[in-house]
Amino acid sequence: MAGSLNKRQFIKQYGWLLALSSILLMLLVVMSHILQNASEFAEFYTWLLLLSFVGVATLTGFLIKTLYQLYLQQKENVPGIKLTIKLTSILSLVVGIPIAIIYYFAVSFIHQGIDQWFDVKTEQALRSAVELVKSTQDDQVRNHLNNVFSQAISLTPALISDPISAIDKLRSQLNAQEASLYSKNGQLVAYSTLFSVNILPSQPSKSLFQQLRQQRTYAALEVSPGVEKAHQVIRILVPINDNQMQVEYTLQVIFPIQDNITRLANEVRIASGQYQELSYLKGPLKTSFILILSMVLLLTLVTAVLFTIQTIQNMAHPIRVLAKGTQAVMDGDYTVAMPIETQDEFGQLIQSFNKMTQQIAKARNDIKFGHQQTEVQKLYLQTIIKTLKSGVLTFNANRHFKTANDAANDILNVNFHKHLGKPLQEVLLLPEFEHLHPVYEQIFEFFKQQPNWNHQLTFDCIQGQKILLIHGSTLPSLDQDAGGYVVVIEDITQIVQAQLHAAWSDVAQRLAHEIKNPLTPIQLSAERLNYKLSSKLEGDDKDLLSRMTHTITEQVDAMKNLVQAFTEYADTPEINLRKMNINTLIEDIVGMYRDPQANWYITCELDETFPTIQADSAKLRQLLHNLVKNALEACENQTDTLITISTLNQPKEHQLLLSICDNGPGIPAEAKNWIFEPYATNKPKGTGLGLAIVKKIVDEHQGTIRVETAPTGGTCFIITLKTP
Repeated sequence: MAGSLNKRQFIKQYGWLLALSSILLMLLVVMSHILQNASEFAEFYTWLLLLSFVGVATLTGFLIKTLYQLYLQQKENVPGIKLTIKLTSILSLVVGIPIAIIYYFAVSFIHQGIDQWFDVKTEQALRSAVELVKSTQDDQVRNHLNNVFSQAISLTPALISDPISAIDKLRSQLNAQEASLYSKNGQLVAYSTLFSVNILPSQPSKSLFQQLRQQRTYAALEVSPGVEKAHQVIRILVPINDNQMQVEYTLQVIFPIQDNITRLANEVRIASGQYQELSYLKGPLKTSFILILSMVLLLTLVTAVLFTIQTIQNMAHPIRVLAKGTQAVMDGDYTVAMPIETQDEFGQLIQSFNKMTQQIAKARNDIKFGHQQTEVQKLYLQTIIKTLKSGVLTFNANRHFKTANDAANDILNVNFHKHLGKPLQEVLLLPEFEHLHPVYEQIFEFFKQQPNWNHQLTFDCIQGQKILLIHGSTLPSLDQDAGGYVVVIEDITQIVQAQLHAAWSDVAQRLAHEIKNPLTPIQLSAERLNYKLSSKLEGDDKDLLSRMTHTITEQVDAMKNLVQAFTEYADTPEINLRKMNINTLIEDIVGMYRDPQANWYITCELDETFPTIQADSAKLRQLLHNLVKNALEACENQTDTLITISTLNQPKEHQLLLSICDNGPGIPAEAKNWIFEPYATNKPKGTGLGLAIVKKIVDEHQGTIRVETAPTGGTCFIITLKTP
C-alpha cells in the first residue's frame, strides 16, 4: 500500500517532467524531419523556438523552486536535509561537469558539421550538376528540333500529298514516340504513334499554335500524363508550308525521355533547391540545434538533480521517520509505531526501533504500575499510620524529619507537620520543642547501641507526666548504612494508671472489708462501756471514761468515712449516660456553695452555645463537688478566695472544656505527676482519693483532665469531654 502511494505521489510530482522530456524528444524528431524541407522548417521555426524557450523557462523555474524548497527545509532543520543537499551537490558536480564538457564539444561539432554541409565546393558541384543537366536537355531538344526540321523540309511534298503515309514514315525515321499533322485551324490531318494503345494524339494547346505563328518553331520539355505515371517528353512543333498549293500545316513530333535520366535530373534539381534553401537557413539551423541541445542537456541535468533529490529523500525517509519517532518518545509517547515500508537495512532499523519502543512502553507501564502500587501502598500505610493511636516518627539517615502522624503531635504536644523535611537539630532549637531534648537524646543514644530496641520513658509536658513506651527501628539501605529511622511512641500513661487504679481498687476493697467489719463492734463496745460504767464512776474517772469512749466513737466514725471513700473508689457501678445540660448542673452546684457569710466567692463563665452531652449527671455532680471542695480546702487560709467555673464549646474539635480555677497558692510542679494517683496527697487531713475519683469519673466519660497554673496564680483543672 505504501509503495503504491509513493508511486502515485512520484507520478503526481514528476509526471509533468516526463511529459516535458517526451515533448523535447518529439521536437528533436520533428527537427530532424523538417531539416529535409527548408520551406517547412521556415514555417515551423518560430513555433519551435517559442516551445524551446517555454521548455527552458519551465525547467529553470522548477529547478529554482526545488532548490528554494531545499533551502527552506534546511532552515527548518528537517531531518535528512543536510544529507540530501550534500549528496545532491556531489552528484550535480559528477553529472554537471561531464555534461558541460559534452555540451562544449557538441556545440563545436554542430558549428563544424553545419559549416561542412554548406561547403563552397559542394555548392559549386551542385550548381555545375544543375547546369550540366540543363545543357544536356537543351542539346537534346535542339538536336531533335534540327532533325525534325530537316526531315520536314525533305518530306514536305509527301506530307501534303499523302500525309498519312508520310507522317508514319517521318515518325519511323525520327524514332519518335508520336507524330501528328494539323491544319491551320488546328484540325488533325494525320497521326502516327509508337504505341498502339494511344488512339488520340497529344493535342497542342491553342497558345502553342499562336506561339508557332510568331516564332515559327516550338521545342520544349513537357510532362506528359501516362496510364501509370507521368513522364517527360520533348514536344517539337514546326510549320509545313507549300506556297504553290497554298497549304499551311503544323507538324508535331513528340520524343520520349528515359525515366532514369528524368529521375536523375529531378534529383539534381531538388538537391540543388534544398541546398539553396538550407544555405539560406544556416544561422537559424545552428541556433535551433544549440537550443534543442541545451534543453536536452538541461533536461538531463535537471532530471538527474531532481531524481537524485527524490532518491535521497526516499533514502532519508526512514531517517525522518526515526527522528519523528524519537521526538515522540522524547515527548513521552511510547506507543508510537513507525511503518515499515522497505525490507532493507532501514526497514530492519525501524523494526528494531519499534521493538525498542514496545519494550520501553512495557517497562514504563510496569514502572507506572509499580509506582501506582507503591502509591497505593504508601497511601494505605499513611492511612494506617494516620489512624494509629500510637505516634509514628520517621527520619532519614541525616536525621531530617520525614513523617509524623497526628498521634505523635498529640502525645508529644507539638506540631511536627510544619517542620517536615527540616533537620532534627534545627527543630529542637525552637521554643515549643525545648521539652523534647531529653527524649531525643535518649532515643538516638539507643540507636547507637542497637538498631532495634524498646524502652519506656517518663515524659514531662504541660499536661503533666506521661509514661511513653518507645519502639525504635533502623531502616536498611543499599550501601548497608542506616537508611533512616522509625520511632513508634505509645502513650501508656492511662494503661499504667488503669493498672495502678485497679491495684488500688483491689487494695481499697480489701481494706474496706477488713476495716469495716470490726468498726461496728468497737463502736458498740465503747458505747456499752460508757453506759455500764458511767453510773459507777464519779469525778475524774467518769470524765475520763466519757472522753475515752467519745474519742473511740469519733475515730470509728472517721474510720467509717475512710471506708466509705475506699468503697466509692473501688466500686465501679454501671455508668448511666443521658442527655443533659452541664451548665444547668453547674449552676445548681454553685448555688449550694454560695454563702454570703463565707470567705469565698464562686463565679461562673458559661458558654451559652454549649450543647447537650451524653453523661451521667450523678457522676458529674460528684466530680464537681470534689473539685470545688478541693479548691476550698486549698484556699482555707485565704480571706478572698475566688473560684471560677467556666465552660467553652469547641464544635470543630467536637469537644467541650470544663475549667475549675482558684486563686490559691497553687500546687508544686512535681505534684502534677502524682496528683491524680490514689492515696497521694499533700494535705494533712486528706485521704488522697478525691482527685483519684475525679480522674476515674473523667475516664469513664472517655475524657481527659489536666492541671495547669491559673492566670491568677492558683490552680486550674481543665476537663475535656466529647460532644456529638
